[in-house]
Amino acid sequence: MPQRTQALPITAAILTVLTAGAVVVDLARPGLVEPVRAAVATVATPAQGVLSGWDDARVATLTEERNALAAEVTRLEEEARRHGQLESLDRSTTWGDHRLVPARVVAFAPATSPVGGRTVTIDVGTDAGVQVDQTVVCVDGLVGRVVRVGAGTSDVLLLGDAGVVVGVRFGHEGALGTVQATPAPGVPPRAYGDLTLTALGDTEIQVGDEVTTLGSPDDTPYAARIPLGVVTSVDPDRGQLGATAVVRPHVDTDLLDLVAVVFVDRAEGAADRESDTDSGTDDSTTDEGDER
Repeated sequence: MPQRTQALPITAAILTVLTAGAVVVDLARPGLVEPVRAAVATVATPAQGVLSGWDDARVATLTEERNALAAEVTRLEEEARRHGQLESLDRSTTWGDHRLVPARVVAFAPATSPVGGRTVTIDVGTDAGVQVDQTVVCVDGLVGRVVRVGAGTSDVLLLGDAGVVVGVRFGHEGALGTVQATPAPGVPPRAYGDLTLTALGDTEIQVGDEVTTLGSPDDTPYAARIPLGVVTSVDPDRGQLGATAVVRPHVDTDLLDLVAVVFVDRAEGAADRESDTDSGTDDSTTDEGDER
């Protein structure tokens, strides 16, 4: 072992000297080493070709395998992300026991589009049972309502479009109001994406009040109790009929991806309305008793 270790420096020194000598000879007599160089090339070229061809084929195979694995990883990651979003969406619907049909946003149209209104296109339609005026939600809350339906796609008019007015409840006591994108005359301008809450009557609005949908007859076009946004500031009193405030929506419509169309059980909706009617009758009777 020691002899082998000592031989390595000697061999390296010999190779260095030979290399230096070859360089000097090549510089002094350029044509002298050409026969040797040509002979080495003749012997080495076939071997290099074989090795190079084998390497290229092997590299190409490995590259294809790597690309296929990367594509599969991307597909599985997307599937896991979609599954997680669906679970989150299902957990978030504490506002009602409704059936949700998931959909992906596949296109959008700005408010200046000739079709009218700021809309997105989702990849479900009549084939999935979707109809005009159904509510559309995402994990964070209200997205909008269906305005046009095809066999495999639907157009959704977004919350925040200039023509959209939504009946809402806000605050701990569930006071009534409306939310729309266009501010009332005389109120301060809104930041991009902010909405205006107008209270009915003289109800006071507080910063931090949660705003949810009031609900429509048969929950069309908006189902009840869907989170809509939160009050971020209250406008000064300028003698308007109802107090107004700025609402920041929970849903950023510029970042929509996975959404869901709400399917309401009509029997359930009828039961809710009957319950509300009964409650109203009881309250009326109580009030009359107090007056007497």
